[in-house]
Amino acid sequence: MMRVALTLCAVLLATFTVTAAVQPAPPPPPGPAPFAIRSVVLTGQPAPGGGVFTEFSDPALNDRGTLAFAALTSRQEAHAALFVRINERISALATSGQAAPTGGSFQVFNDVVVSDRDTVVFLGRTSDRVAHQGLYLARTGTIVPVVTTGQAAPGGGAFTDFANPTINARDVVAFVGRIGGEGREGIFTSSEGSIIPVALSGQPSPTGGTFQFFVDGSPAQNDRGEIAFIAAIAPRGTFGVFVLVGGRPIPIVTTDDEAPVGGAFSEFGSLMLTNPGTVGFVGRTARSTVREGLYVTGRAMLVTLAQQGLAVAGEVLTAIATSAINDDESVAFELGTPDPIARTIFLATRAGVRIVVRAGDRAPSGRRFVAFGSPAINGRGQIAFVAETDDHQHGIYLATPR
Repeated sequence: MMRVALTLCAVLLATFTVTAAVQPAPPPPPGPAPFAIRSVVLTGQPAPGGGVFTEFSDPALNDRGTLAFAALTSRQEAHAALFVRINERISALATSGQAAPTGGSFQVFNDVVVSDRDTVVFLGRTSDRVAHQGLYLARTGTIVPVVTTGQAAPGGGAFTDFANPTINARDVVAFVGRIGGEGREGIFTSSEGSIIPVALSGQPSPTGGTFQFFVDGSPAQNDRGEIAFIAAIAPRGTFGVFVLVGGRPIPIVTTDDEAPVGGAFSEFGSLMLTNPGTVGFVGRTARSTVREGLYVTGRAMLVTLAQQGLAVAGEVLTAIATSAINDDESVAFELGTPDPIARTIFLATRAGVRIVVRAGDRAPSGRRFVAFGSPAINGRGQIAFVAETDDHQHGIYLATPR
């Protein structure tokens, strides 16, 4: 949970005091989670526009069941492409070599997200010398720029880099942007072509000091216009989780607070925010026998959904690598250490932690799963993920509750 590398690679309305009371995770329900898993698209299958699929990015998934993803294909003149799957039909939205609306042609597609209106946002690299990187909206067959490098930033300077785009049901885009000159950065929103800063480095923090930079997973936003972020605070070097409510940053928890598992928090990451306003995150502690946990906000204290050392169906939780939440506070996550390759996808709720799918389980093809990409979850409890099977085939899969 380090500082974001800006490369391609009901919100709690009042501050609460985090209590030191340990809330152990309840025992996991018996047996595996009742999911039906089916393949959506596999390497080797024909790609719209020609060639076959050869590689996939982690997919984005909305509440309508729409999937958006970047992929590589065997088509030499359009090796990289951006796709959307609506009502079982996969369509290409953009391909490498295609003219970009900001000049030059598209080369690479990353950081794909999709709204409940089926609007797709992506980070695109182009061949243009000035607008060589930008955030773009793709909808109804049209691609329009949100913001590009070289574009004037509010308050002076020009944008030089972007990370972590998100989009809500109102098609408001939020993102981290870096500004040239003094290396400033901030969280911005864009709606109908207007770029608005909502949190900037150097801005006063409500906990004292000033915001310095923004961390893993920031920003997260919901359909009510609230935005959550994790920030480093200067000059003390502390970190905090904040939610912008009515344009005002409200502190949720900081590294001055005690974690429910004991010891003070030392780091935060994998930030999440639901439409009802629940904030979720992974928190690390420096002086506790439990060094990491998955938390959500409760009415008066943090609730621990999962924690390091918890045994789940024969597997012991270690460091939590990635996580995604839906409005029911169901969190899909995977582990990052000691094995850097994800071998299991878990689902955490307030009722416990269970396994969605793990290495060794049978894929729809009859082969065995061996590894997984980062999961996405929607309001229907569906979980989308990239997986590899023991015949080295990759695919995008959808796990649906029975």
